[in-house]
Amino acid sequence: MIGTSIEDGIATVRIDDGRLNVIDLAAIRELAAAVEAQRDARAIVLVGAQRAFSAGVDLAGLLAAPLAYTEEFLEALESFVVALYRVEVPTVAAVTGHAIAGGCLLVAACDVRVMGTGRIGVTESLVGFPIPPAALEVLRARTGVRTESLVRTGTTLEPAEALAAGLVDEVVEPGRVVDRAHEVARTLAASPPASYAVQKLMLRADTDRRIEDARAAFGDAVRETWLSDAPRAHAAAYLASLTRR
Repeated sequence: MIGTSIEDGIATVRIDDGRLNVIDLAAIRELAAAVEAQRDARAIVLVGAQRAFSAGVDLAGLLAAPLAYTEEFLEALESFVVALYRVEVPTVAAVTGHAIAGGCLLVAACDVRVMGTGRIGVTESLVGFPIPPAALEVLRARTGVRTESLVRTGTTLEPAEALAAGLVDEVVEPGRVVDRAHEVARTLAASPPASYAVQKLMLRADTDRRIEDARAAFGDAVRETWLSDAPRAHAAAYLASLTRR
């Protein structure tokens, strides 16, 4: 599902399961390992498939698995969103298609986000599960005062709307997304690595503090909610409604 390549020091990490790039535990671990392996690159470009950057969590698989799987998945997803947000080298998301729920959180964790087509947003409230607290702070760093509305309603946005909301930084023609993401990555990588890293650290200091505070304050409650009967029943009903469409 995850492929990597590197050219002129710019690493490309590509997510492509041949379908909608749904995220399960194996996929998030593979993706985390791929990004970790490229930390010495000059920059990292995260690319999705043409139809979808990522349609989010493999909800059917999560609901069918034992509760221990949900705990492992939730920890892995939140940890990777934070790790991606904190990568010291430049990171650029090439949003080639829909980026929904967990897919949107991965996009939000990148330094620069270039979108061409599809819809993007956090639909967890519609599913019935709260966004992991650290990942919510990453999202809040992008969308500011719009965060509450986006989270509460589960609204997904078209590219121009996403640009206005701060979810993405550029909108280009669909066929230009990957090329433009690499152009941005090369521009960012021109800065001395140490300079880029320390500047990024300073710019994100407030969000990093909020991430740790949110984890401590809400991590247990969010985990318990994901494991509880009523939210899981709601998620199952939501999933069934999608299959009837």
